[in-house]
Amino acid sequence: MEAFLAIVHNMVMLVGILYMAQLLVGVFNWPARENNVVYRMFRFLTSPVTNAVRVITPDNVADKHVPIIAFGLLFWLYIMLIALRLYEKRPELFQ
Repeated sequence: MEAFLAIVHNMVMLVGILYMAQLLVGVFNWPARENNVVYRMFRFLTSPVTNAVRVITPDNVADKHVPIIAFGLLFWLYIMLIALRLYEKRPELFQ
């Protein structure tokens, strides 16, 4: 179980870093960010998570806000996985 949690924890961290890198690349040339190959690569790599969040969000949420919501959900999942891994190793801390 510890190895599975470590893999999921690292995958969540990787996708979060990809979202931050996509934002950083986009900030440098915001109007023409869709023409940037690196930006499109980051968007492609984060698209599975963005599409999954698009499915669970209500229809009145704009598509431009979905990556922000996805990053927020990944952040809280990351925090939850830290607590879960800590609980698995040292359950006495949670008593």
